[in-house]
Amino acid sequence: MKYLALDFHFSVQSQAHFPLYTGSMLRGAFGNSLRHAVCMMKGKNCADCMLAASCIFPRLFTATARVQNCHAAPLAAPPFCIEPPLDGVCDLACGAPFSFRLKLFSYAVDYLPYFVHAFKLAGQRGMGQNAKEGQGKMALVDVCQDGRSLYDADSEQLTPAREDMLPVPALDADATPATLRLELLTPLRFKQANRLSTNLDFAMLIRLILRRLSSLQALEGQDFRLPVDDFAALQKASAAMRTLSTDLRWRDWRRYSGRQDTAMQLGGLVGSVRYAGPAATFARYFQFASAAHLGKQTSFGLGAMSWEEDGVQGDIFARQTLQGS
Repeated sequence: MKYLALDFHFSVQSQAHFPLYTGSMLRGAFGNSLRHAVCMMKGKNCADCMLAASCIFPRLFTATARVQNCHAAPLAAPPFCIEPPLDGVCDLACGAPFSFRLKLFSYAVDYLPYFVHAFKLAGQRGMGQNAKEGQGKMALVDVCQDGRSLYDADSEQLTPAREDMLPVPALDADATPATLRLELLTPLRFKQANRLSTNLDFAMLIRLILRRLSSLQALEGQDFRLPVDDFAALQKASAAMRTLSTDLRWRDWRRYSGRQDTAMQLGGLVGSVRYAGPAATFARYFQFASAAHLGKQTSFGLGAMSWEEDGVQGDIFARQTLQGS
């Protein structure tokens, strides 16, 4: 499927105070600004709006409006993921840089100009605490892809991005025994036996990757099913992996939902796990997971992970210092 990873760079225009985890704030600011920019029927619920079938907002924020003719449609994930900085900096002075990464999946790639415009508006309106009093205003300075500038802030012109592809992962032939270290960078939320889980064995990790793959394929209007032989091979390879050590902990965090007018607890697992077995067999599965995130609330940036197999480091966004880059 189509895939883009882009870095948004801002310059803070008035003192800002952000929550410790800014992913939820960024998603909320984006949603509010996008709706303000595109909504033609102010005050109407999307479900009751006659324009909903052709409007970008429900396609990005309402699951039932995202896909058609697909049994997995209710499972369709938001087609974007915001990866906030994880440096713990909450107070930013005027003139300070602020950056985050945005990932787009499937048809959302075609809506990139809307994302750029909505985030520009969000910066102008202000984000974080006391935004209504004029704090947290930011100017969009640049949008980059692999270090290449796509956005001219003076003319507000956007150069077309180079489309990447996020392939469906498959097992590799290399079954050489190795150790694998998986690090959960942002809270991973998932249910096991209908309860939020505090354990992550390797079989569960693979199930989470398959769930995420299925939810993204639903954006393409496809019901994802592994062929029987491929599923059997995946199960066999997974059974050969064992957990060596676990250093996972539960991290709680709160977000306020303006739409629901309530505070929500959205904790999840962070930390690391070490596995042993034919780790190289799963390399493309781990590459997919590090690009797509796992678990619930991925649009906030939750479920970010990195992996390292015998010293060969997998893709990881949080080890790159986006602020000031």
